[in-house]
Amino acid sequence: MARVLAMQERLVAPVEREAYMAHVAIRRARAAAVPAHFWVFEHATESGRFVEFTEAASDDAIAAAHEPDQTPGLWREVQGG
Repeated sequence: MARVLAMQERLVAPVEREAYMAHVAIRRARAAAVPAHFWVFEHATESGRFVEFTEAASDDAIAAAHEPDQTPGLWREVQGG
């Protein structure tokens, strides 16, 4: 079965960073329960610029790992040549 990936970029103000990081922990736990993988990366030179990746086996799993009505666009794994 092909995997599904959702990506989302977020800009977080310095005063919102602590709350954002707490929310990341909640989302990581929610993804693990689905099961899905959830990663967050911060830009190397732009503090507060994050990209989030959620990867799972199905659209439904991705949706379950996100807030209701908050699922970003989905990408499907393809097998090359």
